[in-house]
Amino acid sequence: MEHNQQAPITAGSYSKAKPDKKILADAAFGYYISKEIGRNDAGQTVVVKNNSIMAVEAFEGRLDTISRGCHFANGKAVIVISGKYSKSDESVNPLIDLSLLKYAVECGGKAIALEAEKVNVLNIKDCMNYASKSGLVFFAFNGTDLLKYMKKGS
Repeated sequence: MEHNQQAPITAGSYSKAKPDKKILADAAFGYYISKEIGRNDAGQTVVVKNNSIMAVEAFEGRLDTISRGCHFANGKAVIVISGKYSKSDESVNPLIDLSLLKYAVECGGKAIALEAEKVNVLNIKDCMNYASKSGLVFFAFNGTDLLKYMKKGS
């Protein structure tokens, strides 16, 4: 991939810090919620802490959602970004870049989980380097594989 190229991210870990079971459980819950609200064409970003929703993207946009959710999560936020629910919207994948990672860390995010093949990343190497240096857990997941981490009763 060229330095400035954007492409859908593939499943895997993109930082030195790896997701633990608690982060995976929060990411699974956030993914489930994002797909449910996506049916109504709401946003694709959900901020979760301890299996509780801190913020859901709507009209205000992704960055305000991250800010609000991280504030309520008090430094323990897992930010989940998924692709559009509808297959007719596949050409409109969310775009993630270094500035979003920096903003998430600044706001108190501890992890960013992206739906593999449904979210585009710009300058992936820069994002990986920053995530590793900052201690941010940065990974992409396959939705059906991730759901096995969802806590019972969610």
